[in-house]
Amino acid sequence: MNKKVDLLKYKKNAELPNVAGIYILENEQNNKVYIGCSRDLRARIATHRSLLLSEKHHSKELQAAFNRNKLSVKVLAVLPHANEALLKEAELLLIQASPHIFPKGLINKRLLKYAIS
Repeated sequence: MNKKVDLLKYKKNAELPNVAGIYILENEQNNKVYIGCSRDLRARIATHRSLLLSEKHHSKELQAAFNRNKLSVKVLAVLPHANEALLKEAELLLIQASPHIFPKGLINKRLLKYAIS
């Protein structure tokens, strides 16, 4: 299997769905994940890539993984009819379950604090 195709740097926009859903960005070096949701997965992931390419991403950990070619992208769920509230609820449930699903931890800890409170 060619893991290079999962790397965010090389993933083609056309390979990503342009519908609502949940995605993860995974640091393949330490297996920590960033969980996100969007009404347009393709556009949101393209925004991440653009910020990372220009070295302006808000997450230093994601930026470092991207710079080392260790940041992959995976679509976890496609929810074509989801509204913003349902997307946020699905994202929150995934974040709350993250210690069991992603035992190496989350990159977006800010959301984890929100999910627990």
